[in-house]
Formats: sequence, C-alpha cells, structure tokens
Amino acid sequence: MLWTPSAERREFANSGLLNDLEGTARSQRISVLHQLVENGATIDELMRATQDARLAHMLLEAALSPRSATYTLDEVSKLSGVSVDDTTRWFRAMGRGISKRSSAEYSADDVRLACLLTDYRELGLDEDSMFATVRILGRNVWAIADGAQSLLQDQLAEIGRDHPEDALRYAEELKRFAKFHTQILAHVMAVNLQQQIKADATDEHTPGAQEVAVCFADLVGFTALSEQLSAADLGQLAERLDTLTTAVVEHPVRFVKMVGDAVMLISPDSAELCRATLDIMAAARQEGLPALHAGIAWGTAVPSAGDWIGRPVNLANRIAAAAGPGEVLIDEDVQRKLGRYFPEAYESAGQVRLKGFHDRRQLFRLRA
Repeated sequence: MLWTPSAERREFANSGLLNDLEGTARSQRISVLHQLVENGATIDELMRATQDARLAHMLLEAALSPRSATYTLDEVSKLSGVSVDDTTRWFRAMGRGISKRSSAEYSADDVRLACLLTDYRELGLDEDSMFATVRILGRNVWAIADGAQSLLQDQLAEIGRDHPEDALRYAEELKRFAKFHTQILAHVMAVNLQQQIKADATDEHTPGAQEVAVCFADLVGFTALSEQLSAADLGQLAERLDTLTTAVVEHPVRFVKMVGDAVMLISPDSAELCRATLDIMAAARQEGLPALHAGIAWGTAVPSAGDWIGRPVNLANRIAAAAGPGEVLIDEDVQRKLGRYFPEAYESAGQVRLKGFHDRRQLFRLRA
C-alpha cells in the first residue's frame, strides 16, 4: 500500500507502533518502520515484531539481503551452465539451502557459487573428492557463522530490545565482520595449502631440517559435540585443553599451537613426548574433559614462522584421527626409539590405513 508520509505516520500511531515514544526516539522509530514498509513488511508483521522486540532483526535481515537481481534455480542453472541437478547437489554439499524451482530467491553470488563447479571441473579435479571437500567447507562455515553469532548475540539482543534504530549501523558492522572473516579464511587456507605442499618436499637436505617427534591430540567426537553445544561452550572446552596442556608440558617438549580442538606438540626426544602426551590424557580425564585421542610420528620437519612443516606433522595428525577414545598411537619410527629403553611401553595396534597415505602403516598403542 502507498501512503503519504503523514498517512503512514498516522497508521503507525494508530497501530500502537509508536506508543511511549517522544521526540528523537519517535522520529527514529518512524524511520525504522518506514524502511521496513519499503522492504515489503506489513503493519501486522511490524506489530508482531514490535511485541517480540524483533524490529532490529527485521531491519538487519533487510539490510543484509542482496540488493541485486534475484534468480530462480533454473535461471541460476542457465547463467552458470551447470545443470539443475548438479547445482542442487553442489549447493546442498556446501550447506546452501534449496528453494522451490519457481522461487526467485537466489542472488548473483549464488550464480558465482554455481560457476565454481564448472571452474573446478575444468581443472580436472576428481568429482567425488571435490564434493567431499566442499562438504567439509560447508560444515565448517556453519560452525564459523555459529561462533560469530554467539560472539554478537548479546549486543544484538540489547539493540533489538532497546534501540532497533541502531540496526542499520549494526548491519554495516556485520558486513565488515563477514568480510574480515572471509579474509581470515582466505589467508589461513592459503598458508595451510602452502605448508602442505612444502611438507611433501621436505627432507633432511632442506635448510633448517631437524629430526623430531610430533604429536597431535584432540577431543574425540568434536563434530558431534559441535551439534550439541554452543560455539561459546566449544570454545571453553578448547580453552581448557589449551590451559591444561600449557601446565603439563615441559622442556624438551614444546607446545606448538592449537588447531581447533587439537593441540600440537613437538620434541627431539620421542620418549619425553610420549610421556607428556600420556600426562595430558590423564590430566584431561581428571579435569572432566571429553575423551582425547592422540597420534605421534617421527621424521624430518622444518621450523617455519613459529610452526613446523614436514611429513611427520601430517602423519601424526592422521594417526590421531585413527586412534580410539583415550588411545595414543605411535608410528614404527617412534616405536623403534622407545624399544631401546622402554620395550614394555607399547603394544601392536596392527596395520592401519591412514587418509592421504597409500600404504597401510604399522602402528603401536602406548600403554599408560
């Protein structure tokens, strides 16, 4: 419905949308309501949103929605050159919702997402691996968004309750926040890809190369936990593991970093690293943390900007993923070093196939 400004204000007032508001607060609320009407909101929707203190949420949603043309799924398919079935599979893999084919609910960004599938195919990438990678990305993007929402929800609740007129300014901050996270993701992904490529080329002849034992220990079932706990609670679990590890680790073992819910340790002494890992597992049980599992590997690695690069880093990570709850698995090189002095410290865990490695690996289980 088209109203004159004065008629619109009367309608707002008659509907109780301006109750108890005077002066500047009243003018600002009229501005908020006007923008929502311009975006298609009805008076009934505004009344319900006012009663539920959701005006700010409505304004944020409108401000963050794409302003460009919108497309149906068929139109996205035509513009991208990707079939409707493949577009649907691609979007679902990355966690993008699927609308009815007749609904024009997709933006130019969605068209670009669909075009990525064509780009990847032109690179000759394996289709199954490509979709698997995108599913991982989709799950983690949802986790990042959940973490961002937890970080901002208290401020949003205050705005929604007391200052809905501040929502536009807040929307701009959210856009900047999203852009900042995009930059972080791009940087972290580039650095990690660079490190993995460099790791494959690292050997004893690489400048700065050292023989070290590497350990990864992380929470078992972290994906399931992420579906049960808030991002804030998950963050507290990781923080507790960080604090506990810092307290336990002593020279010559070094606490390198946290990677999500995992701790990475390194040492030139494999026996000391094994001992420290078992101590961390025991301390975690005493602290009531979810069960940990860990993997330890020996090999050539290179220090790089506070981190370490090399095959034992990747191998330890894969071994940890293969370990059961409360279990510490080690590779043959670590076992041989322990066998000289601690022949009773381990038992065979059999031949295990590890992701990213062609042959099965003989692993051993540390005894507590």
